[in-house]
Amino acid sequence: MTQPVDADQFRMSLMEHLRELRKRLFYSASAVVIGAIAAYSYAGIIFGILCRPFFLAFPASPLIGTAPAEAWLLKMKVSLFAGAILTSPILFYQVWRFVAPGLHASERRYVVPFVLLSTMLFAVGGYFCYEMVLPLSLSFFHDEFRSIGVTPTIKMGDHLSMSVTAILAFGLVFELPLLAFFLARAGVIDHSSLIRYYRHAVVAIFIVAAVLTPPDVVTQLLMAGPLMVLYGISIAVAFFAARKGKEAVADATSQPKIQPNSPASGPQTAQVTGSN
Repeated sequence: MTQPVDADQFRMSLMEHLRELRKRLFYSASAVVIGAIAAYSYAGIIFGILCRPFFLAFPASPLIGTAPAEAWLLKMKVSLFAGAILTSPILFYQVWRFVAPGLHASERRYVVPFVLLSTMLFAVGGYFCYEMVLPLSLSFFHDEFRSIGVTPTIKMGDHLSMSVTAILAFGLVFELPLLAFFLARAGVIDHSSLIRYYRHAVVAIFIVAAVLTPPDVVTQLLMAGPLMVLYGISIAVAFFAARKGKEAVADATSQPKIQPNSPASGPQTAQVTGSN
């Protein structure tokens, strides 16, 4: 006879969650380091790609170094950035492995779509920042220098920090629709609550944009705009996810239950009892 399954036996304690988090962080850090080692030889090429928006906006301004070890430190930072980009599917897989114990068995099969979609959204967000946000921001900064009659001379470390921070931040915030999908499937949010709290969301969006972007108004506005669009997309995604979840529950409850001794269960097996 099959014993009933106790749901409590699958719940992880706080220490088990912390150990699992430590393991996932270790795997993620190891993947980034391996990716950084592989990318170190191409750090100069990658840095040149990151500098393209700068030289388009500041055509007559050089990037300078102000410390003897700055070039080496810059190559290390570029390598770590490239390592994180290259191993982003592994990083998102580690995120999935951390949250998977809290999902239903039917939801754990979404691991491949989750990794693919999260990687794609991250790449789209980073590319949008590189092609749209950085050129507009840098052009604005260049015009501000011209308005006060100053010829800018920018430290290469400052430019790298701004570019890397912005690209990673935009990549992460573009994950919002995917996050909304899984939260809606888990019953944490729905489209009604997202609509009801949209005013609070707008305030939170500008706060997040101020924290994640460099300290300038232009980049913050360029992040806040797409974030509000993504919030609207998340409302539609949450509606779709909640409807799919209700349909799945309805299908599961509408299926007839066949009793072992009912006529619908097929031919009956005769039970003969007697004494020896």
